[in-house]
Amino acid sequence: MRETERIAIEYVMELERRNGRVPEDVHLTGAPYDVSSPPRQIEVKAFGGSARSAPVPLEDRQVRAARQEPENFYLYVVDNVARANDGLMCVGIIHGDVLSKMLDRTKPQITYRPTLRAQEYDGADQLGPVYQTDAEPAVPMIHRHRSGTTDTDKR
Repeated sequence: MRETERIAIEYVMELERRNGRVPEDVHLTGAPYDVSSPPRQIEVKAFGGSARSAPVPLEDRQVRAARQEPENFYLYVVDNVARANDGLMCVGIIHGDVLSKMLDRTKPQITYRPTLRAQEYDGADQLGPVYQTDAEPAVPMIHRHRSGTTDTDKR
């Protein structure tokens, strides 16, 4: 989990407690939302700055959950997480008809997000860095293999 997401979830949970609900962080349980705060099912989307006019990525399972229980599924959009220490973080709460209309006007897109395993990362070839100076216009480009070997090409 990214740091901005962690901060946003903690902030949402605190707001829920202050509003008399009993939230539970369920983002690691396989639920299609991040926080269970009965009767609310809350998907938290964190933005370092403003989310105004920004696309809000939702997984297919989250869209299905929002459509199955529109009265209980909430999208909490947390703005300015990067400025939390300045007291500028705030939450936009979207649910019900507004969320349904947002989903209805959105075309589904398939996004693959394969995990780059440590072994694959470590075994991948690496290009660069490339340095160029006025004195040496044709600087070699180094192809670094993560194994430590190098190839040199003239560019």
